[in-house]
Amino acid sequence: MSVRSLQAQSTVTAWPEFSCSNGVVVITFVDLSICNRAATYSKVEVLAGATPTIVFEQGDKRFDALSYEPAEKALSGLPARLAVANAGEALNTLFSWRGNKNLTAKQQTLLQVFGIEAETQLMQFTTGDVAAYVRLNKGTADNTIFMIVGNSSHVYRVIGNFISVDV
Repeated sequence: MSVRSLQAQSTVTAWPEFSCSNGVVVITFVDLSICNRAATYSKVEVLAGATPTIVFEQGDKRFDALSYEPAEKALSGLPARLAVANAGEALNTLFSWRGNKNLTAKQQTLLQVFGIEAETQLMQFTTGDVAAYVRLNKGTADNTIFMIVGNSSHVYRVIGNFISVDV
């Protein structure tokens, strides 16, 4: 288990721990089990459609939306644009560029498309065959976590106004 926090470049620490025992609700979404404290959310909605989504609300203060999408859609075609084999390779490549002074115009544009700026906090978590890539911009409602299981062609994407301690 490891976490890579990319403030400038990668460092590895431990995967965040959470006990799925007392006072929690476990929601299974496709093949991902989500373990939450029962009192955390005021409302949970499951949205059907082409992109399965669960919306978690915490009163008027916070929402998170978890969707399950094909990697090409969730990553706006990034794997194909980079000519890499899968979503994990594409995100590893994208996250490695921040802080590099010698970026091409294409690399700079892709960082902008994904909202990665000099102040953006990037983290990478891995455990077993699950990898999570986190992009946090202070004060925004579209912070994002991309989760990939193995070499899946699908991505779990969490979007919300969470901060690093919530990850």
